[in-house]
Amino acid sequence: MDLDGTLLPHGGVIAERTVDAIRAARAKGVIATISSGRNVPSLIEYAHQIGLDGPLIGMQGAIAREIPAKGEAGSGRLIRHFPLPGHLGAKAVAWCRENNLWGHAVIRDDYRLDVRDPHVRQYETWLQGEARKRLGTVPDLVTYLAERRLYLSKVVAHAPEGHVDGVLDRARATFAGELDVTISHPEYLEFTAPGVNKGTALRWLARRLKTPLGQVMAIGDQYNDLEMLDVAGHGVAMAGAPGPVRAVAQYEAPRCEDDGAARMIERLILGSAGE
Repeated sequence: MDLDGTLLPHGGVIAERTVDAIRAARAKGVIATISSGRNVPSLIEYAHQIGLDGPLIGMQGAIAREIPAKGEAGSGRLIRHFPLPGHLGAKAVAWCRENNLWGHAVIRDDYRLDVRDPHVRQYETWLQGEARKRLGTVPDLVTYLAERRLYLSKVVAHAPEGHVDGVLDRARATFAGELDVTISHPEYLEFTAPGVNKGTALRWLARRLKTPLGQVMAIGDQYNDLEMLDVAGHGVAMAGAPGPVRAVAQYEAPRCEDDGAARMIERLILGSAGE
């Protein structure tokens, strides 16, 4: 399951009905986890709230970790990571600036932002307590990435809502064969290593769990969920998802704010009407 816009309304909380539906599915023997564009540390609280099995998949599928026990330090044991080299990260960040976007790098659990990036304050607000230590700024992010032997989980570009739609095709043409590019949110354009997406991560997870893809249900709402919904035997797109995403899905759920994910779990897994 995707998190933001699927289980979690933007700016809201996961509804009780959604939590109850997932727990009821797990009681029937269904294995459940989250696959998100977020990094794994920001998924752990939700995993504990719902009671998921894991592993948690973050960074568009670039990284997977076991769910740490409540109170356990760290982000969970790393079991999968497909990073991109720092010099390509530098190229992506430079391209972002040329296209009026601010790009930053995510290195496993850590963030590196250009000190001039206007989104630094926003990240300082989001990352509280110990999490703040994962945030770092540098005078020139392009130079920083180009001069160091680093391996990045992804590069994220921020833009005013809707602007990333206009540059997605251009970014994909520029980085064809070097990086995969997707949209995870109306404001986020994301760059990962070639072949890294939620679909390849789902194939990996299904093999790990010895579960046929025909018996897998995947739910999502954005371009970064497209490959995952296409791979799953039961792909569910949320209402309002972009047209190409809805086109590969077998089902369309009501909006997140209307408990759409819960309704589809009730209907397809629990055998109730999901009304």
